[in-house]
Amino acid sequence: MKTKLKWVVTLLLALVVQISFAQEKTISGTVTEESGALPGVSVLVKGTKSGQETDFDGKYSIKAKAGDVLVFRYLGYKTVERTVGAANTINVKLEQDSAVLDEIVVVAFGTTSKEAFTGSATFVGAKELALRNVTSPIAALEGLATGVQFTSASGQPGSSPGIVIRGVGTLNGSATPLIIVDGMQYEGSLNTINQEDIENFTILKDAASTSLYGSRAANGVILITTKSGSKGKTMASVNIQSGLVSQAIPFYEEVTPGQYYETMWEALKNSTAGGGSPAYATANIYNSLAYNPFNVPNNEIVGLDGKLNPNASLIYKSLNWYDVLQRTAVRNNYNMSISGGGEKHKVFFSTSYLDEQGYIIKTGFDRLTTRLNGEFEVNDWLKVGGSANITISESTGPSSAGSGSIVNPFGFAKNIGSIYPVYVNDLQGNLVLDAGGNPVFDNGEGFSQYNINARPVSQGRHALQELILNDERNRDNTYGFRYFADFKIAEGLNFRANYGRDINEGLAKGYENNIIGDAQPTGRYRETRFRREVENFNQILTYTKTINNLHNIDLTAGHESFSRKFSSMNALAISQTAEGIYEFDNFATPVSLGGSTTNKTIEGYFLRANYNFDNKYYISASARRDGSSVFSKDSRWGNFYSLGASWRIDQENFMKNISWINSLKLRASYGEVGNDNLGDFFISQPRYGLTSNAGNPALIWSDIGNSELQWETIENFDVALEFSIFNNRIDGTIEYYKRNSSDLLYNLPIALSNGLNSYPANVADMFNSGWEIGLAGHIIQNQDFKWDVTLQASTFKNQITSLPDPFITGSKRWEVGRSRYDFYLLHTAGVDPDNGDQLFLKFEFDANGNSVPVLDANGNQETTNNWQDTERAYTGDTTIPDLLGSINNSFKYKNFDFSFLVTYGIGGKFLDNGYAAMMHSGNFGSSYHPDILNAWRQPGDITSVPRLQAGNPNLVQTQSTRFLTDASFWSLKNVNLGYTFNNTINEKLGVEGLRLTLTGENLFLKSKRDGLDPQYNLAGTPAGNDFNPARIFSIGLNLTF
Repeated sequence: MKTKLKWVVTLLLALVVQISFAQEKTISGTVTEESGALPGVSVLVKGTKSGQETDFDGKYSIKAKAGDVLVFRYLGYKTVERTVGAANTINVKLEQDSAVLDEIVVVAFGTTSKEAFTGSATFVGAKELALRNVTSPIAALEGLATGVQFTSASGQPGSSPGIVIRGVGTLNGSATPLIIVDGMQYEGSLNTINQEDIENFTILKDAASTSLYGSRAANGVILITTKSGSKGKTMASVNIQSGLVSQAIPFYEEVTPGQYYETMWEALKNSTAGGGSPAYATANIYNSLAYNPFNVPNNEIVGLDGKLNPNASLIYKSLNWYDVLQRTAVRNNYNMSISGGGEKHKVFFSTSYLDEQGYIIKTGFDRLTTRLNGEFEVNDWLKVGGSANITISESTGPSSAGSGSIVNPFGFAKNIGSIYPVYVNDLQGNLVLDAGGNPVFDNGEGFSQYNINARPVSQGRHALQELILNDERNRDNTYGFRYFADFKIAEGLNFRANYGRDINEGLAKGYENNIIGDAQPTGRYRETRFRREVENFNQILTYTKTINNLHNIDLTAGHESFSRKFSSMNALAISQTAEGIYEFDNFATPVSLGGSTTNKTIEGYFLRANYNFDNKYYISASARRDGSSVFSKDSRWGNFYSLGASWRIDQENFMKNISWINSLKLRASYGEVGNDNLGDFFISQPRYGLTSNAGNPALIWSDIGNSELQWETIENFDVALEFSIFNNRIDGTIEYYKRNSSDLLYNLPIALSNGLNSYPANVADMFNSGWEIGLAGHIIQNQDFKWDVTLQASTFKNQITSLPDPFITGSKRWEVGRSRYDFYLLHTAGVDPDNGDQLFLKFEFDANGNSVPVLDANGNQETTNNWQDTERAYTGDTTIPDLLGSINNSFKYKNFDFSFLVTYGIGGKFLDNGYAAMMHSGNFGSSYHPDILNAWRQPGDITSVPRLQAGNPNLVQTQSTRFLTDASFWSLKNVNLGYTFNNTINEKLGVEGLRLTLTGENLFLKSKRDGLDPQYNLAGTPAGNDFNPARIFSIGLNLTF
């Protein structure tokens, strides 16, 4: 009887347990990490889509059955799984895991896990962005992604750097990557996006990651995801930054006024007029230079020995033009955001104001932004949401910067000799003041009463005075809207519709004064107004399915419509009526009126299929078919695709006993994408332009077009090894890529009898390839002290593989077998020690038009002192660096944290045009670099600087190897010191969080010479007449409520 009773009890208990396991119940708990509660953690019932996020206090509540597995996942932390048992409370503590910092990756039209991703991408999150203090958020990516080249953002406030992903794969098209903001293409200025609004960046680099963008993906894709709020407690954050702005890279050095006079005396002595006579040079040097900044008579400034009179003292003031041009500027940035939500919604709101002065007078940038993002779960099968953002900005500064215009203040200040003052000096060296007590600008037209003749260069002009009197400003209003609706059709099957519209309205106003410059005596005013409207509409169907916990399928299919409309108008008028009114009403005489409208549309259909077996073997395939209005009806449709695969080797049984390997993944991809951004939306069409003929309206044939023109195509191959070893102390990636560009746009020459002498055609090919290495070491990971270091290095190779004929463009010659960045110059061969002539190696053209050396009877290459007796030839140098990378260190000690980022480039050459302009043979009035003091002066001198001889244009040739300069550099790009107050202090102050930071941007640059910016442009031809990057020191306060 007892035995029977025991069996009955056992059966009843088993039945109760079975029932309890089958019943759904509420599981709650708290998720924490080392420093406290962890909000925003994803809590998911494994194998389902049922999930929640922890609130601000780290708490969660979810429905589950006994036996279900809860998955706790948060970016940068180890994923934890807990099986539901009898208990209704499950508390979890997550541990940081550097091996999964990039666990969730934003990809084209969705997200995926890092493990399942077969493409190549770099992920940069809000944590990394918070260390940078930049105006354009794209600048924060420098040094954080392999295979990416940056060209410097200028010091013009509000400017953005240039960015190129894995080399330039086009000859005449655009190399700018596609920018996607919250799923939609973005064409506005990146400085219109508030950095504090960005949750993360994803840089997509290969075809497996970019192919779903089809015809726009040839140059890579940058995905920007903005913050979306979090479920749970409402949290407010205030971030205030204030700092100083100065010039990060010094200007080129110049000789002193005394050295300038001595050098010009030598050039005058050796001139045809001077005939080598010291007496002639001494007697006439003042007449040639027109200014005497010393306290000695005009005919006694330089002696017969070519030396400055020992009794000469400099009395002129305001000789440093940069002192007047520059200032120490102030930068203030204010941000406020509110994030919160409930069980079925989350909202993010932010607003910011940035006021940034430039380190150049009359320059600045101010920006006001507002953003509202929201998501709402209407019911179990429908989620809707969207965002709205507004940016209003204005920038001021000279549009002539970087140009050869005489009004360019940078070029004017750099190229004027060191004896010429900004303001008029009297005979005693005192500044001459006007009736208002202000110094009088020296416009170079001469002031005989002060012993000043007409300046030998730029008479009647003064770029600094014109900068002050002129007024140039650009206003940009940006409005963005995103809407989505996500429908759950069935388990694992979802449909999502996304619509977005961005509107950019711009106004460029330019006033040129009536006192000095091109607009005198009437004054001149111009305006350009534009409106750009971009619409995106896509519909996406996704299906996910797991079979027997082994086979995982993920399908995405969709359609996208893209439309871009751009219209602009411009006008110019003269004859101002009153001072200080910069509107057309104030200018009586219209001069010109113009305008244009362009449209571009794309229709695309796409499909992506991902499959993995047992989370070990992964295969992905994608395809897209695009039609672009850029091309004719018969050529506008193109097909693009990619294939990718990866193998998680660490999941194999044979790896189980290799304890020092934590993860090991091999991946590869191949695919084809396109480029329809060819600089002209109507390039395939023959067109006429509007003109006038004898005052009557007329048409002129302007473009032949080509109805057979099609996409530029990029074939991508990528293979990589990803690993984490030694208990995740070291992780990294080693990657190789090759990008073959075909059907590149090229203007083919044709007979002028056709009406025009060239037409566009797809006739050229090239490739880019390189290695990318990224290593992260978590050197020390103690409770009180942590030290992490990241090393990155990339190589780049570029080569043209098909081109109808060689083509010379500036300092380069495009030819099969060569890079588009290979220098093609005159070859200098030193200076003749007998007479100081510049010598050149002799080359001549062979029957195929290639430069070959001219050899003497002994087989040695001949030289000549006449550059016109030789030809240009390849130098063996290129602007492409041998190695480009970064070193990033971060330290944390208790509540202190400190980090610094160093970027570097090794190898490559620049043709330093800015330096060359200061090494002339004797242009009276033009500036000199101190290296000119090494010029040849007498027979037997061994030097690389030829003799000085005014009026001889043959001694200095800028397009020569003499001015090729090593482009290697290293830069202290960013330093950040922070202190986070503990909870005890926070509670006393009544705040959730309090943090202080000290940040520095562009703190130091080491390059071959002062004044050289080795990241000025990819062509390697800096002129030194533009803004240099800005250095910013700022202190920040962050409060969380």
